[in-house]
Amino acid sequence: MIDDPDAAVVMRGCNLDLEAARQRFIASLADRAETPLAEGADTTPSAAFQRIIQRAVIHVQSAKCGGLVTGTDVLVAAFAEPPAAELLQALGFTRYDAISYISHGAAEGDQGRAGEEHAAEKPGSLAEVRLLNDDYTPMEFVVHVLERVFNMDRETATRIMLEIHNEGTGICGIYPYHVADVKAAEVRSLAHEHQHPLQCVLKRSSSI
Repeated sequence: MIDDPDAAVVMRGCNLDLEAARQRFIASLADRAETPLAEGADTTPSAAFQRIIQRAVIHVQSAKCGGLVTGTDVLVAAFAEPPAAELLQALGFTRYDAISYISHGAAEGDQGRAGEEHAAEKPGSLAEVRLLNDDYTPMEFVVHVLERVFNMDRETATRIMLEIHNEGTGICGIYPYHVADVKAAEVRSLAHEHQHPLQCVLKRSSSI
């Protein structure tokens, strides 16, 4: 994965030292190997590796409606295998870091107000609160957020969730800026608590 261009971009974007990771992986493989591998010997993918590839394929088929499996898909799937997850987490790199970067192109600390327009420049300004679609946050969690944070009934929350899924973004409501800001912060807090990359942004609104 370190040599895969797509996965490497994600790891670098999350401030992972790729050379340190390479040495850590090599050392781990040496520790786990029962016997030295003869030069030129035929190798068979391990069961764990096969499970990783299978998870990546399933994710692409379900979340991306098919398409090619990339290194980023394999990287995220690797976190489901304890040995790989332990190695990556020991280097300060988590699944949440990876899916947040893949979904929004920014490390966690840089995401807070990504794409946000500061509508508070004028007194009494209004802001739309929007949720952004990603390939990793479960639909049911989005419905839960809409019900809890925006006080929607189940039917309305489901309709807005499908709009977000199909259109890439959806309006959750229009509020005075200070109220919108609080709601956006609550969404981000809930998403982080459940380790989902769901992102919420504000946009100026002319509605009265």
